[in-house]
Amino acid sequence: MDAKTDTTGARKSPYREESEFHRAHQHQSASAVLRAVIDEAEGETISIGAIIEAFGERAFGFVLILFSLPNCVPAPPGIAGIVGTPVLIFGIQMMLGHTRPWLPGFILRRTVSLSKFKRLIDIAEPKLQKLESYCKPRLLQLFGPFGDRVAGFFAFLVAVSVLIPFPGTNFPPSIALVIASIAIMEEDGYLLIVGYLIGLAGLAYTVTVLGASYHLILAAIHNLPSWFGF
Repeated sequence: MDAKTDTTGARKSPYREESEFHRAHQHQSASAVLRAVIDEAEGETISIGAIIEAFGERAFGFVLILFSLPNCVPAPPGIAGIVGTPVLIFGIQMMLGHTRPWLPGFILRRTVSLSKFKRLIDIAEPKLQKLESYCKPRLLQLFGPFGDRVAGFFAFLVAVSVLIPFPGTNFPPSIALVIASIAIMEEDGYLLIVGYLIGLAGLAYTVTVLGASYHLILAAIHNLPSWFGF
């Protein structure tokens, strides 16, 4: 549901009160907050802006998870481009040291079906909960302002990989970004390293696919004269 407007023309959250939502869920896990966003929303659709608003000060971690999940499960064709663009923007903002995500108004106003959003969380929630059960604060030196910038650079690379229209270039990096985002929110350095390693493997595959495609195109251009009998 898009944000409502009160009698003064001010934009309102689709939740009862933004501060109430934050107080109730600020210490909960990522999977619990994602579930709460669905359960407490009203109407048949929800806007991207309302989702980000609900996450409050922890929004970067949640939105990276949220916009990466569609590439971690079977999804309709074209979804990678829709969710990959916000991840690209968020990654750049994190590299610049921003503490809250920002998106243009035309993206914030876009709505998604609440029922489809719920199905996505239904699929992802058990896996997120299992991952969270292993988390505990470790290697805390990996976190902080510099660590957030590194995570932003990683998110940027993942988004580029997701936006490349080749088979298999979106799944491993997106899985890795979800793992890394949960690790950052739980301050688990071991899990963060695992996420980065998976992501690097996925990005290496993307580079390999791009390199092979580049050489195939060059070979095709080189052989064009012979194909036409020149």
